[in-house]
Amino acid sequence: MSATAFVVALSLVSGAFWGVGPVFSKRGMERGGQPRRATLIVLFVGAGVFWAALLGRGTGHLSVTRLPVADITIFAVSGIVGTSFAWLAWFRGIRLVGASVGNVLFYTQPLFATVLAALALGEQLTPFTAVGVILIVSGVGLLSLSGGTNVQLRFSKALLLPLAAAVFAAVSNVVNRFGFQTSAATPLEAAAINLTSALPLVVGHTLSYHPDVLTTPDRSDMYFVCSGLANAAAVFTMFTALANGPVVIVAPLVSTSPLFTTALAHLFLKDVETVTARTVLSASLTVVGAGITAV
Repeated sequence: MSATAFVVALSLVSGAFWGVGPVFSKRGMERGGQPRRATLIVLFVGAGVFWAALLGRGTGHLSVTRLPVADITIFAVSGIVGTSFAWLAWFRGIRLVGASVGNVLFYTQPLFATVLAALALGEQLTPFTAVGVILIVSGVGLLSLSGGTNVQLRFSKALLLPLAAAVFAAVSNVVNRFGFQTSAATPLEAAAINLTSALPLVVGHTLSYHPDVLTTPDRSDMYFVCSGLANAAAVFTMFTALANGPVVIVAPLVSTSPLFTTALAHLFLKDVETVTARTVLSASLTVVGAGITAV
């Protein structure tokens, strides 16, 4: 398998895993779970998986501490921006607009990521990228006008949350790519640093403003654990892709996630999630646009 095909395959696999996570999260929230509790569980599960994998390889703590402080800082900053900030906004957005809608909006991040990658990393943008961006914007515009009775509320609050998460994630992807270009960190080490660095901010924010979510185990928690496992797989495959290929290829292909989320929501969230023809069309436009940007 060529290097380009390897990156494309990993990016698509990552997109599939990212598509699974929101469905589990939405189901957990419908069972009484809270977005901030979901974020905590997903982060702890992900960090635990990566550290267990490092320890299982016989490297553990020393594997990360061999890295220079500057290298660790790069992936720590990525974790704070792209994990803490983005996931807090993302989970809240899922609760307000649903798994399929929230995920489509979140994965407009290639629009931001490709521009940032071109400006900060010198990655090449092609005419196909412009076409892809137009399709992505069209999909988001159509989505913004679909369903609901209060369009003003959807624009001012609900839609802004997953869009903010998209910007944070885009910045994180560019920082991660820079880290892999300038450091000797492996994707597993980078993922462990990324998720671990996000924990203090998320835990501190939760203890300060929403301590009520730190309750005894709840029936909704098992859904968030499943979401955490899916997200851990998504992070690892995405990091491996970014270690081997440019953001302008990886970010758009990872954004095929809405296709998986929409399909799964239609199958498993019929009682809590309405997937309309317009939602499917907007998801399709966004996914096609994301794919074209990778050509």
